[in-house]
Amino acid sequence: MADEQDERDVNSSRVVEGSLYSDLHGSVRYSLGQMGLQPLQHSAKRFVTSFLNNVVKKNSEDVEQRLRHKPVILEGFQTAQRSKKPKKKEMSAREKRIHGIYNISPKGQRYEMYVPLHKLWEGYMQSMLNLHPKSNLKAAYPKLLRADYHGCILNISRSKCPSYVGTSGILLQETKNAFKIITKDNKLKMIPKANSVFTFELGGFEFTIHGNHFRYRSCERSARKFKRKPTTDL
Repeated sequence: MADEQDERDVNSSRVVEGSLYSDLHGSVRYSLGQMGLQPLQHSAKRFVTSFLNNVVKKNSEDVEQRLRHKPVILEGFQTAQRSKKPKKKEMSAREKRIHGIYNISPKGQRYEMYVPLHKLWEGYMQSMLNLHPKSNLKAAYPKLLRADYHGCILNISRSKCPSYVGTSGILLQETKNAFKIITKDNKLKMIPKANSVFTFELGGFEFTIHGNHFRYRSCERSARKFKRKPTTDL
């Protein structure tokens, strides 16, 4: 049994040695000759041993033993790790209200300051609706639901609160449930959208929008698909 074990060990060492130090295939040697490369002047085993002695760090372990029984890493491979940028902490809606981020200072509560904003809004809306005397207004109404109204002069024509009726001003801010406008007498007013009807003029046409259909944030309304809703008579 011992003799058979020794014979298997010798055969396995021959297989390993043969696979490590076998000569190149004839076609490969021919290709090397075409490329102008010269074959080795000594045996492949001698070259591999000398190469490992120069590259692998020398220690008490024999190179031949290391070559036969353990994998050899010629170079340390490290993947470059991208440094993650820390995310900036955003203020919550409650913190913004506490710090008054959306508050308009008394110096900014002047109607004439926002007239240029209204002119910009007219140009934006005209390019969106492409209005002319023979325009088909039925095709324009779906676009009105997705439009931005900052800078529009809104008139409250109907409301369940009688004190709001007849109020007119430039829209400065829009929330989910209200419009904040500034009137010609430099007063800020918060008009609820619910149960209110607004009108505005553009290009010689008067448009009517129902606040119940606009009870979304402006960013949500621009990408929302709307369904018909019943309008409460005021």
